[in-house]
Amino acid sequence: MNPMLRIFVFLCVTLVITLSAASAQASKLSAEGAAYKRDLIRVIEKSDKIVVTEHSDKYDFFDSKNYVFLEQEQLVYQTVILSQQEKASFKRFVRAVPDRTQYMIAGCIFEPHHTIKFYKQDELLSTLQICFKCGAQEWDGTRHSPPQEIMRGFYKLIKAIGLHPEEGWWMLAQETLKKHMAQPAAD
Repeated sequence: MNPMLRIFVFLCVTLVITLSAASAQASKLSAEGAAYKRDLIRVIEKSDKIVVTEHSDKYDFFDSKNYVFLEQEQLVYQTVILSQQEKASFKRFVRAVPDRTQYMIAGCIFEPHHTIKFYKQDELLSTLQICFKCGAQEWDGTRHSPPQEIMRGFYKLIKAIGLHPEEGWWMLAQETLKKHMAQPAAD
């Protein structure tokens, strides 16, 4: 066989093997994302109360001069209990996200400023924490990897209910602390 033909055949076989492996990996990634979405939609449907909280994070109280976290309880800026219409919108937002799973992780520090809690008859089913700064989430309601674009669905929900996906969190925490300290103590 001609050496050039051998090289050509070798390259074609290598390309076919590589494309097959990539296709199998893409299929696995989509299956993970689809399973995550199913789990999330299932808990949305099962919940009789979904509470979304916008709050501070421990990094909002980091003393960079002394490299320590200041002792401070979480500050709650706003809490929204989803209406039936907002719950339906949440499901639509999740369904609209493509299944393809993220395969890279953010390189920043996870600083969640939004938490979604799912309840059924006052029993906590699961908790989902969201950090829009690094585009990551942590949810104890699934073992599957989230779809790559799930943050887009969370962003739409947060905006739709009047909360703020992006904010000057450190400054907001400092301003809120000052307001609390300026208020007279309740007897």
